[in-house]
Amino acid sequence: MSSGGGRLAHGVRASLRNNGQAYGYSVSITVALALLNADAKLAGTAHLIYFALGAAVAFSLLQALASAGFRKPLEPEPSTVTAMGVSLSLVSVGTSAVLAWGCAHYIDGVAAWPVTSFAVSAVYLMVAGAELALAERAQAASEHGEKVEKQTDEEEREHREDPAEE
Repeated sequence: MSSGGGRLAHGVRASLRNNGQAYGYSVSITVALALLNADAKLAGTAHLIYFALGAAVAFSLLQALASAGFRKPLEPEPSTVTAMGVSLSLVSVGTSAVLAWGCAHYIDGVAAWPVTSFAVSAVYLMVAGAELALAERAQAASEHGEKVEKQTDEEEREHREDPAEE
């Protein structure tokens, strides 16, 4: 049985693996909402609903495209690829924030709300996907990438079999 530090490290790794992409998206969409609220000066219940629907439509369309019309499963990325991809999230979050500012600043009226949330959601997902693709390519090109992934898989499998032994 290892120390509490081992359990903490495992918990932090699990949290980062499970929340990294969602965290970046949460930051991006929150910044978009704040920029709209500050720039558009038209906040209200209907505007917030339009904002939510714009984001949901972007996710739905990209999900349909990525899954070939919901016929192909979305395969998980290896955790080392996810870790590296999420570490690049400055690009996806930054791109989304700049896009949100542009939409909030240049699109007038009610249309700004669904257009901004749609654009930020779609662009965040595509740029985050590019970050993961870059991470996957970097791992494949590294000499130790496969070894690290195999070791990580073994550690995670051991933890699933007996979490008390962590």
